[in-house]
Amino acid sequence: MRTRIFTTKRVTALALALALVGATLALPAAAADEDAATFGDAITRGKVLLNLRYRYENVDDDSFDDTGQASTLRFALGYATREWKGFSVTAEFQSVLDLGLENRHNDKGAGGDWNGVSDRPVIADPSITGFYQGFLKWRFASENTFLKFGRQPILLDNVRFVGNVGWRQFHQSFDALRFGTGLIPGVTLTYAYVWNQNRIFGDQKPMGTHLLNLGGKLGKNNTLTGYGYLVDYERLADSGASTLTFGVRDHGNVPFSSWKLLYDAEIARQSDAGDNPGNVDAWYHRAGVGGTFGGFTAKLAYEVLEGEPGKGAFSTPLATLHAWNGWADIFLKTPANGLEDFYLSLAYRAAAWKFAAIYHDFSANTGGASYGSEWDLLASYTTSWKQTFALKAAFYDADEYSRDVSKVWAYTSWKF
Repeated sequence: MRTRIFTTKRVTALALALALVGATLALPAAAADEDAATFGDAITRGKVLLNLRYRYENVDDDSFDDTGQASTLRFALGYATREWKGFSVTAEFQSVLDLGLENRHNDKGAGGDWNGVSDRPVIADPSITGFYQGFLKWRFASENTFLKFGRQPILLDNVRFVGNVGWRQFHQSFDALRFGTGLIPGVTLTYAYVWNQNRIFGDQKPMGTHLLNLGGKLGKNNTLTGYGYLVDYERLADSGASTLTFGVRDHGNVPFSSWKLLYDAEIARQSDAGDNPGNVDAWYHRAGVGGTFGGFTAKLAYEVLEGEPGKGAFSTPLATLHAWNGWADIFLKTPANGLEDFYLSLAYRAAAWKFAAIYHDFSANTGGASYGSEWDLLASYTTSWKQTFALKAAFYDADEYSRDVSKVWAYTSWKF
């Protein structure tokens, strides 16, 4: 096993990053929402993008004799020019540095980025450096009509189908041509053609994927969204995740004198597409209701991803999966018999503090087996200088699926 804390490559990357921080912070600040008068102003008076997140993660998985532990730092640095004649450029790299526990977890890095550990639980934060985003943007016709070409994060709707996997240290992005507009008041349209998925493990999956998302306001407090996602992987090894999904989501709130009713409903149908060798004919549906009162928010929801041998299982390979079906990440892949998730959450905000507790009850969509249950807990505090400190935990109690897993995180993030 490797015992190095930093390789020469990572030390060089960190030194370069720190040098770039000093250089970019010395640049004059940009005036908000102003088109640059000259090309030179667009380049020199842009915005520095800087994000730091340190995290300690501990995983106790009954499948392993030893716990998994990771101590990692995410460092992201970039620069966004101001617009000149509607054009701007954004570039940002991200680097994940292991701070001394490299041999105590399986980091799941792709190819040569794997740390070689297989006898401890997975903590999917490999030590890698790469571009998170690098795109050319052209804004035209209106303030909110644009084209983006290049590497970029894409977060659509509630990230249930398309997201940047922002919980992991090395974020997901896409090589894509993206069009967005809000030219019609109350209506937003996004279309993207994606030819590469840049994953959290440091690998890439070539594809020819089309993403279409159309949302509109139905009254002051209601939003209706329709979408069609054709996910088509090029490689035969990935083609089992090639699917066509059409769906609709409606969500909003109803205000009362001292509290607010929340509601959220979604339904989608998925079929196999491209060179998928299997058969997929599955539905997704979710319904939730809740309320806010003072600093409290309570929600009750039921989510189903259908699955049945011979008909396939509903999948979401581009999603931010950690946000759904429990923070223990037991159900990153839908079981062959599908998944039903009944969950209840309670959150409280008071000034800079946030507390949350979520309970999940998991079962099979086909056959009715009880998979298990899970508790998720969070406490966080945000300082006046916008740095967040947090403790987070997940406790999965297995019944007829997987094994008992407990995860605990302590982290701090700072974005400016």
